[in-house]
Amino acid sequence: MSDIPPEVISEILSRLPVKSLLRFRCVSKSIKTLIDSPKFIEAHLKNQELKPNSDLKLILKAHIDADNLFSLDFTSMASTQMPRELAHPLKHLYGPTQVLGSCRGLVLISNNMNDNGVWNPSTKVFRKLPFCQFNPPRKPPGGRGPGLAQIRGGFGYDCLADDYKVVTIAQLYHPDAEPSLVSETMVFSLKLGEWKKVQDCPYWLLKEDNGASAGGALHWIVTKDPAAWWSPLILVGLNLRNGSFQEVAYPENLGNPLQMNLAVLGECLCLLKGHLTCTNAKNHVLDRIDIWMMKVYGVKESWVKLFSVEQLEGRQHFRYLRPITYSVTGKEVLLEMDNRKFLWYSLERKLLKHAKISGGLDTFESVVCLGSLVPLYGGGNEKDRMKGIEQRDDSVTVEIKMEL
Repeated sequence: MSDIPPEVISEILSRLPVKSLLRFRCVSKSIKTLIDSPKFIEAHLKNQELKPNSDLKLILKAHIDADNLFSLDFTSMASTQMPRELAHPLKHLYGPTQVLGSCRGLVLISNNMNDNGVWNPSTKVFRKLPFCQFNPPRKPPGGRGPGLAQIRGGFGYDCLADDYKVVTIAQLYHPDAEPSLVSETMVFSLKLGEWKKVQDCPYWLLKEDNGASAGGALHWIVTKDPAAWWSPLILVGLNLRNGSFQEVAYPENLGNPLQMNLAVLGECLCLLKGHLTCTNAKNHVLDRIDIWMMKVYGVKESWVKLFSVEQLEGRQHFRYLRPITYSVTGKEVLLEMDNRKFLWYSLERKLLKHAKISGGLDTFESVVCLGSLVPLYGGGNEKDRMKGIEQRDDSVTVEIKMEL
């Protein structure tokens, strides 16, 4: 093996799945040093992104009281398979763990505001987040009654700073108060290991509880006045680099955005527009869903209508569809239907078919997780990351506590 140039060895290894690389770390000290290097980790991640879904899993958050995180091997979805329970580091007996976002192989999981962290399911390394000490918005002066209150958030990647960031947004709305909307936005940097207050959100967040991560920003469908039915829906993004909220232009031919949702497909931001059919004065039925994709982030002219899905015949009408990811060939798109089923949509034949999954989860939410070696250390602490991987095995997770 000494006759093989180091750059060739690196190129070959960077094309392998994470599971194989974790085993090969035991071959020699030089191979271990190579696989653990930041340069190799980034090259491996780029190869994974160039070779769609070669090392991809779906994490399913089942809507049950406990033992609620499961995984599916995406490369095996052509055949029938059963979801496998995940032994995650926040597992407890008192309720379900939430999955608040996934980015470049890292997953943000949470039990509550005091018990959350970022986890790499491939390396089993986990980093617990310090408590977010922000001041939740108080009742605005003059506000009567309980008003509206919510806490939203998300998880994304700032490519300019090479940093992963967790976002928490607290909001309170009183229509008869001045100001009617108060909010506070906090951002945690995994690189710096600290929470920071950024621009307050000037909108009421409506859709996407955890934000859709694309183009270095987290996105929501929002409104300026949640009490007014006529208040237009606006697409906004929180820039993870500078912590500012910016409006994102809709597609030119979108029409009236009445029923909207967001998704991310192939790292591109997508708009899901529902078309309603009026059956009588009170009832409206979803007729079809259009999936729009912004192929170049921030460029309005790059919006394209990727495909439309007509309502299913018979009794299996859908109320909601969300694109998850492309197939290995790129010719099909996996759709999640009503948090109950997976469907394949053929981009060539424009047809739907059911994905083969057994083991019966009644309802669930799915998150895409790429196999990666991305570390969770902060401030360039290489020793912490190396120690974490050294101590991993198939059943043990490593928790790195940050004292701030």
